[in-house]
Order: sequence, then C-alpha cells, then structure tokens
Amino acid sequence: MVNLEQTASNQTATQIASPLRVALCYSDCHNRGGVERVMLQAALFLQRKCQVSVLSRSFPETVKASKAVESLPLGGIQLPFGFALPQVQNRTEKLVGSRHFDVVAGFGVQAPCDSVVWVQSVHAAWWETSRSQRKGWGRWVQAMNPFHRIVLRMEDEFFRRHRFRRLIALTTDVRDDLGRFYGVEPGEVDVLPNGFGALEFNVGLRELHRWSLRRMLRIPEEAWVVLFVANEWERKGLLPLLEAMASLKEKGAHIVVAGRLPKAFIEKRAAKLGLQGRVHVVGPTGHVNRWFGVADAFALPTVYEAWGMVIVEALASGLPVLTSRSAGAAVAVREGLSGYLLEDPSDVREIAAGLQKLRSGVAWNADLISASVSEYEWAKVFGRYERILRASAGLR
Repeated sequence: MVNLEQTASNQTATQIASPLRVALCYSDCHNRGGVERVMLQAALFLQRKCQVSVLSRSFPETVKASKAVESLPLGGIQLPFGFALPQVQNRTEKLVGSRHFDVVAGFGVQAPCDSVVWVQSVHAAWWETSRSQRKGWGRWVQAMNPFHRIVLRMEDEFFRRHRFRRLIALTTDVRDDLGRFYGVEPGEVDVLPNGFGALEFNVGLRELHRWSLRRMLRIPEEAWVVLFVANEWERKGLLPLLEAMASLKEKGAHIVVAGRLPKAFIEKRAAKLGLQGRVHVVGPTGHVNRWFGVADAFALPTVYEAWGMVIVEALASGLPVLTSRSAGAAVAVREGLSGYLLEDPSDVREIAAGLQKLRSGVAWNADLISASVSEYEWAKVFGRYERILRASAGLR
C-alpha cells in the first residue's frame, strides 16, 4: 500500500502547505502523564501551522491561554478511567460531528470513528504478557477487573472493524501486535515513536535543581540517587527495584519516586526492606523534568512498555538508564555508553547488578548521553506527524 507519510513529504518545497483544521482527541490533556503530555505537546507544535482544536475533559493553562488552540471540553460525569472510556468516545464523536475538521486525530481506543490514531500500546499485548506472569489469586483478581474487559472490547471493535482512517504505531512491535491481535495490515500503519522536548529535558537540569531539591528531600550532596518515574508501580517494576536497592553493598544510595503512586504503601514496603529515609515519594507533578536534575541515574525495570517516554527523557537529561530490553525505547539505550538493558526485569539480582554497573561501571558523559537521542526531539517527531495528518486529510 502507499505510504502516506512518504507521499506527503514528496511534495515540492516551493508549494505552500494548505491550512489544516485538525482535532486532537483524548480523555485528558495535561503535563502529568504519558499520553496526556504527547497530546499537549502535539497541540502546541501543530498550532504554528494548523488550526488546532483540543477535545478533552481537561486542559492546562498553556492551552487555555493560547489563542491559536481551541479548547473544546467533553464534559460528562467524572468516572474512573476505564469506565469513562465509552462515555469519552461517545461525547467526542458527537462534538466532532457538530464541527468541520480536515482530519481528526486520536490517541487511544476512545478515539472517534474515521480518525488518525497514534497507537501508544496494544492492551491485548500487555494482557497476554501480564497473564503469563500471574498465577493463582493474582490472576483471578486481574481477570475480574472490569477495566481490562472494557478496554479489550473497545480495542477489538475499533481495530478489527476498521473504524480508523489511519494508524500510527510507536514501534514496529506495536504495529505487529495490531496485526497479530486484530488483523490490521502493515500497510495501514505508519511507525513513529514518542519524543521529548529539548527545552524541558537537557543536561542543564542538574545545575538548576540538583542541590535545592536534595536539600528539600534531605538527601546528602554526595549520595548516589536513582530516579524512578511512573504512574503504575506494579507493571513498571518498582517493588523489585526497591528490593535491588536494598541489596546493594553501598547503603548510602537513595531513590526518588515520582508519579501518581500510593505513597503510604511504598514507604511501608521501603521500611520493611531497611530503606528508611532513602526512598523519597514526591508524587505527581506537571514539572517532572526537575526530578531528572536531582538524580545520577534512571531505572525503569518495566515488565511491558510499548515505548517508555521517560526513558528517552532521562537520556536527554544526561542520565544513564537501566531498563528492560523489551521496552520500546530500549532502542535508544546504547549499552555501556548510555546505560544497560535487563533480560528479566523481575529478577532482583539482575536489577541489582545493573544498578551496580550504573554506579561504578564507567564514567558516564552526560553530554554524549544527551546527544545520543537528538533524533527523538519533538520538533523532528511532530514534523513527521504533521505530514501524516496532512496526507490523511488529502492536503499537502
């Protein structure tokens, strides 16, 4: 099939691009999550050349204050994320139907019909991986969770029934998962990874935030600090990471945990492991980049990760990374030069060995680590994204 991105990019440079009226759709738009941040950054980039409308339940001040970005609230009753997905999809489709857009772009299974969907992950692939690792009571509890049934049903309906105009997959693995689980042809999918903002994530964060945040958290200036950033503690591997930290010979190491996570639970587990005073749960934040400045290394021993934007953000900030070989963003890690990859992210001993190598293996060069991911800067990624949207809309 024709590659739509290539078709659009082959237009002569002397031609003037037509204004593109684009609707960006997702449950929420803010700077505190993964997909939510992609949506926000896409809106801020596209508004320079396009007429952008953001259809969401929430908007940050940067969108509200921007005269170039139109905020269209979805409204509705606030429900837990999984239960809200059908409602979000229904309200989005009604709002899209009441306006005229050249192209509608979504970021999940709640995207409206005939939209260009940037597939951040395939839930069926995560479900398969997770089920293979759970046994007994844990497996039963997971099976009874209605969230998974809702998402899997919506995925099946959206992808198998071909309700989309075009798909974009983060990686070739995500593209292959779409074909394996839902019969999507490779020619219907462009591959485009997530990126990072160079103004937010860079080696200068260390000078800006290291000492002030360490003093705030009461971390000694000479301590070695590992950063963990996620909104899910189980899948992302926080507990085995804590166990690995506790097993290190160096007892002065600290870990900063940022994200929407259960603070009391984590601190209780840390205390049982003998990590009192060395695990700092700082919670969710709209300015997560500052925590990359406080750390010496980044660790994310995730069980399943279609991409892992924080991995690239850590590298862009000059931090060596320890993560799973199965993570999509593992392709950005150059072993021995910018970090190390885990074969089994549930193996505490392997994680501990990886941490030890991060600590004393080589002398890391922050500038070289940061430069190694320049191809993932948002300006380059969103340039390709805009071309895909224009081609899907039949515009140049």
